[in-house]
Amino acid sequence: MPDQSPGDLCLLVVDDEPAIAALFKHVFADSEISVLSAGTASAALELIQSAKPDAVMLDVVLPDADGLQLFETVKQIDPQLPVVIMTGGQDGQTAISAMQQGAMDYLVKPLDVRSLNKVVRHAMEVRRLMVEPVSIERADSNRTGSSMIGCSPAMQEVFKAIGRVAAQNISVLIRGESGTGKELVARAIFQNGLRKEKPFIAINCAAIPEALLESELFGHEKGAFTGADRKRIGKIEQCEGGTLFLDEIGDMEAPLQSKLLRVLQEKQFERVGGSETISADVRILAATHQGIEKMCESGKFREDLYYRLNGYTISLPPLRERDGDIELLIEFFRQTANEELGKEIGRIAPEAISTLKKYSWPGNVRQLQSVIHQAIVQSSGSVLLPDFLPPLIERESSQPVLPTAAVDTTDAEPASHSTEPVAETQSVSELIARHCSHHSATLYDDVIEEVERELIATVLNKCGGNLTEAARQLGITRTTVRSKVNKLGIGIRKVVE
Repeated sequence: MPDQSPGDLCLLVVDDEPAIAALFKHVFADSEISVLSAGTASAALELIQSAKPDAVMLDVVLPDADGLQLFETVKQIDPQLPVVIMTGGQDGQTAISAMQQGAMDYLVKPLDVRSLNKVVRHAMEVRRLMVEPVSIERADSNRTGSSMIGCSPAMQEVFKAIGRVAAQNISVLIRGESGTGKELVARAIFQNGLRKEKPFIAINCAAIPEALLESELFGHEKGAFTGADRKRIGKIEQCEGGTLFLDEIGDMEAPLQSKLLRVLQEKQFERVGGSETISADVRILAATHQGIEKMCESGKFREDLYYRLNGYTISLPPLRERDGDIELLIEFFRQTANEELGKEIGRIAPEAISTLKKYSWPGNVRQLQSVIHQAIVQSSGSVLLPDFLPPLIERESSQPVLPTAAVDTTDAEPASHSTEPVAETQSVSELIARHCSHHSATLYDDVIEEVERELIATVLNKCGGNLTEAARQLGITRTTVRSKVNKLGIGIRKVVE
């Protein structure tokens, strides 16, 4: 068996064709994914027991067993192990049957490298979400996995709420501004609940266009619409017995709200373009940063769906209301950024901590994490000084009252968010030179993210926070703008004149 470092992700390819295993090893040769291969079912079972892979690519035709029979055995060994079926074109129905039994996806031979890469990485992310522990703690130096950190009274109430509701088989509505950690709460509920041995699947309703979201959730039949060249099993069906997390539920359009309501009330649904009624035993956790009650009043959100989703509510406080937690989070993000970037920043200067504590954090914990990451990329020496912080942080900290653009209230984000002017930035060449001087291993992603943040925040300011107008000027969809605002920690402050 090949050497595998402790931090590697492990992919097991089960196929009796040596060329298939060779292809996977070639595709992931320079990545963090280690590829193991097995040509028989018996060899695959041995590797699953000993190597504990993070995902399995499984051919349906093996010399010593039927692939679907092996799949059933694998599910008994590790119900949360993502399995992707590989099949020849003529075995499409077999692959569909496997997905109905719980397979994550399937690929048709000959394998397309681009699709292969995408499916494997998605499987790895699904595995991470299901098994990576969400710890709830104050602070320590040996923390691993994802952590919910806080000693403030507000966060202690959140931890108590998770404990109360986790073992109850009811829907939970998680509320809070963007970047407060709603998905971490959902995962903590799942990992402490009765369905923790079953799948956990997360979907961001704001990041997927309406036409695709319906198929993503409920699946579709072959020929249901243009481009539907094969049957697709949706996330609800794949998540049978498990937990489905619907982030940004407020962005779901009315027709999908009706179908979701039926899943909650009657535990059944039909695929798009189909007439077969399918049972749905899933626990639904939903999250939103929007004012759902006002959306119900205006008719944008179904009141009966709101009541179904709101079996229990957990409200996450914004970072500005978490007295005492910022320093704990700063220290945690310093440790994790050191590990990710291979840096050795031993401490953060008191002046830098003071600057960070004065900032309003419209993007909440997600923005704080991004800022610490950027500062450590830029830093030199063993101490993180105020000079390494992004200019915007220092500027607002020294000038508490920010100029604010008036917003078109017909299309702006809720008042709980804030938008801020973008700091003067250096040229792209200077930005690249700065990152190169620190020997960054993530140069491309870091520079693209900074440029995107600058571009979108600047356009939003020019448009007064109007997402529709900003989307028109940028040449992208409103949904994409909203998704990037959340991802990049850009706030939108609403001012009513």
